[in-house]
Amino acid sequence: MRGSQSSVFDSELYASLFTQPEMKAIWSDENLISCWLRFESTVASVQSDLGIIPPQAAEEIAAACATLTLNWDRLAGETRSVGMPIKPLIDQIADAGTPLVKKYLHWGCTTQDLLDTGLAMRLGQTLTLLRRQVITLGEVLQAMAVAHKRSVMVARTNSVDASATTWGLQVSGYLGELTRHLRRLDNLFAPATTGLFGGAVGNLASVGSQGLATRNRLMQALGLTCPSGIMNASQDNVVEVVQCFALIHGTLCRIANDVETSGRTSIAELREGEGGGGSSAMPHKTNPRASNMIQTLARMGWMYASGAPNLLDQQDVRAASVRVLNWTLVPEAALCLSTGLERGERLIRHLEVDTVKMRDNFAASHHFIMSESVAMKLAEKVGRSEGYNLVKAILSQADGSQDLYHSLRSCPTISGLLTEEELSQACDPDSWLGCNDALIEEAVSEFESALAGRDRG
Repeated sequence: MRGSQSSVFDSELYASLFTQPEMKAIWSDENLISCWLRFESTVASVQSDLGIIPPQAAEEIAAACATLTLNWDRLAGETRSVGMPIKPLIDQIADAGTPLVKKYLHWGCTTQDLLDTGLAMRLGQTLTLLRRQVITLGEVLQAMAVAHKRSVMVARTNSVDASATTWGLQVSGYLGELTRHLRRLDNLFAPATTGLFGGAVGNLASVGSQGLATRNRLMQALGLTCPSGIMNASQDNVVEVVQCFALIHGTLCRIANDVETSGRTSIAELREGEGGGGSSAMPHKTNPRASNMIQTLARMGWMYASGAPNLLDQQDVRAASVRVLNWTLVPEAALCLSTGLERGERLIRHLEVDTVKMRDNFAASHHFIMSESVAMKLAEKVGRSEGYNLVKAILSQADGSQDLYHSLRSCPTISGLLTEEELSQACDPDSWLGCNDALIEEAVSEFESALAGRDRG
């Protein structure tokens, strides 16, 4: 029935705001079943090679998995009864297969082997997609940082006008964080894609002396990391993934916050250029909807990250009650981050940067934010403390009728220390950018170096 969905991830109204199509496909039931079927056919093939099951059995198991017409209603009903979907799936494969399939399917396996290995397979697909998205956003930020290397603007600290900077340098800060996230994703890939094959209690007893060989070859065939020792009660690698996602959300949220703040009417340096965001009441108003959604998705991602350690609340060989949490926590965390990256890339790609307004906003403080530049110029003559105090004393008496240059120029003491040219240069934002260009070049170089890391398509 249309309109009956209750989750924002499947809602006809809201799903497009909270999901990214490729990521949604990764975490779909269809892909989940596909991973499980691949596991069953692959483990049968490996066991056939090792002489554990007959080669004919492996062939027929592979054929049964490839041709299975799944009865979704039956699978859902039996899952509700059993509490886990693996036995109901195995039953359908067996029912559709030959006597050899019925005899050797799922040989030496347990439900958790499929659950954890299927999760590892989809985490591999997830990290590959996220890496590509991080790179795409990084490339857009790189281009913007270079293009605005000399777009001078007011630097704000603690929400207050502070000194001079450039938009390019500020953007390079976002790029630096994304570069580190890119390296984190690369380092995360191996532990995140650790599969599981251990049998009922993880000791491979049902496969005997061929247990480790089966496990090792199975993981290699699936392109997964082979576990070391027993991991049946371990979920730390999954928790690490979700908490890494939270770090990337932090960068996205910071970008969104800066765009939203700099888009205020009184500042008007940036403007979302995607269109939309209109008000239902005020014809003149365009709301920063891209920034708002990125902020929302980040908060959701942080909630998942704070909840993820609950997966570690295990006891004995395993505890399914908490493990089931990853059925919702991990897919939703992945969807939120992928969607946030997509929105972030679109936001930056369409962002309108008003460099004239950036320059004009120095007038909001009467150019007083160049006081550090003047104080350091005076420091060359009289020392840092005295130079600082001279400027501070004059500005504390200023009534706002004059800008920084004229306020200082009218002071005999300062006029006696600095020439008109020296004072004018000290009041010019372009003269107070320090190592701006080199810092941007460093950020760009680091990003390009990270691109040469593990490429997962």
